[in-house]
Amino acid sequence: MTFGRRDDRMSVLGALRPGVGQVVTRAVVTTYSLDLVAMLGLVLALGADAESEFEASPLGLVKAFDRMRGKLLVLHQLGRVVAPSAHRSVLPLLDTMVHAVGANERRASWHPKTALVRYAAGASAQWRFWIGSRNLTGATDRDAGLVLVTSKDKAARPVPDISGLAEDLLAEARLNGEELTELRSAKWLAPPGVAVRKLLWRRNGRTRRFLETPLMARAERGCAVSPFVDRSGLAEVLKAGAPELSLLTTEVAGTGCGAFEGVRCRVDASPEPAVPVSVEQQQEEAVGEFNDPPSTGIHAKLVAVTKGNRTALMLGSANLTRRGLIGPNAEAVAILDVADPALTLSLYDFVESGVELASLSVDTTEEQEEERAKRELDDVISGFLEVRCRLSHRADGLYLLVAEDAATTLRLARFDVSPFLDPDTWAAISLDTRSLRLLSNPPIVSEQTSLVNFRATSLASPDVSRTWIQALDVDGVDVDRRDRALLARYVGASRFRDWLRSLLDGVDGTGGQRWTDPIGGRGQRDPESQLAQIFTLETMLAAWARDHEAFEDRVKGMMGMLDSFQEMFATLPHGKERAAALADVEEVRPFLQAVHDAIGPGQ
Repeated sequence: MTFGRRDDRMSVLGALRPGVGQVVTRAVVTTYSLDLVAMLGLVLALGADAESEFEASPLGLVKAFDRMRGKLLVLHQLGRVVAPSAHRSVLPLLDTMVHAVGANERRASWHPKTALVRYAAGASAQWRFWIGSRNLTGATDRDAGLVLVTSKDKAARPVPDISGLAEDLLAEARLNGEELTELRSAKWLAPPGVAVRKLLWRRNGRTRRFLETPLMARAERGCAVSPFVDRSGLAEVLKAGAPELSLLTTEVAGTGCGAFEGVRCRVDASPEPAVPVSVEQQQEEAVGEFNDPPSTGIHAKLVAVTKGNRTALMLGSANLTRRGLIGPNAEAVAILDVADPALTLSLYDFVESGVELASLSVDTTEEQEEERAKRELDDVISGFLEVRCRLSHRADGLYLLVAEDAATTLRLARFDVSPFLDPDTWAAISLDTRSLRLLSNPPIVSEQTSLVNFRATSLASPDVSRTWIQALDVDGVDVDRRDRALLARYVGASRFRDWLRSLLDGVDGTGGQRWTDPIGGRGQRDPESQLAQIFTLETMLAAWARDHEAFEDRVKGMMGMLDSFQEMFATLPHGKERAAALADVEEVRPFLQAVHDAIGPGQ
């Protein structure tokens, strides 16, 4: 891996995908901004069988959720969940897998980008740890990160800071004693030519200097990359050990910071870290001749200093600002020793590829004014996020309940809210709002969710607004029942038999389809319409004998799912499809009940 060509880039999701025979047992991911469709890609990468997460089949998506439910947690900055424009119908499944951290960005941001994943393969276990600058969004900005893998190889080395980070920075994940013991005793493999010196992190509100001591004493040269810089941050960077360095940043950041002794500033495009995921582009189905090219903005955050053939490198989430390098933002960085000359050379070449700021005639007044208006609105939103809101299901609909202390913040901007699955039906939150009806009827079970859409608009600059998704406390949602009902609706009558067969032999009858494909008709029925001829004692015993653990895992919770299918089929319009679907359920129920009972009540 180098900082050179575009084809040198690596997918974080690909780096975390389980190997052959591996199953994810625990995954904790931290991010600042979060796109729920990107998170869906993470679920598919960790839990599905497909090589490409966004090309998983419909039943591959169902399997991925079954595998990852209760195992994945994504920690994100409160108020920074990106609102997707498509694929919303399946996204409520994610609401139990997300956890917001950090209430007020005016004081401190939750900004680390890490992933810690445990894989099981029989009696053995493997951990992978990723640390870098990439958010869990659809951005194609230039980021930098590092993947470590536990190994018994002689070259593997202890990295005790990982267990410390897991206990402190990832405290909300509540890793158990066995998992923490594994991390404390683990040895890790780094990429060739790279050694981990230490990891540094801090939680919200804390102060900890990441460059308290030089990365390398009497270094001969240095470079740095960051989309955001300030003068306090650059003063910290010069403590890394080099007498001067080249900095690659953006025009707005470089101009706003001004000239700084010992720092030669070069600039490139601004990042778009919260850009939404284009599933169609991921599936190579984008149409039209005028698609916008991918962003090439600068989003990596790193500092490198070099002496002879040795380089010390700090990379991670911290921008070169006071909040990033000193505090109080929550951040995570890795200090590395690099002995790969090609990697070092490519990094310096990458920084030097930027345009020298001094040679530009830059008029950023309009851009700076827009950025100022956005920051002012973000300050107001931070205050709103401290207002206590919750959802309530009532007989006459779905309500947003707002605490009495909201009026002060509501005077500073216009705030609107809409149900997650009806994002265009906005209702204004007025100064005296205490209870606001979002839906005139209670949502059906498969559409119940703690997620809700919010929008804030600047009063002074009406063109400046921000929309986000927030998970609220909600009354009266049976999450397990909701998940089963949503998956049953997603599978539908046309894929019901494929789902049944996948329980029997593990074969995906929807292979070749994509999870985004619309539900089609029922198609060709099985010979003689006798499902019981397919589900015979012999075929069940054969499937169990091939791999009893996998077979038993597939049929866990199948009776609950069968009830959800029946409830969903009962809502279909009266006709042949409804009658045939209900007949399928009744035909197979006794057989599956017998299998369920034979496996045991614990299943």
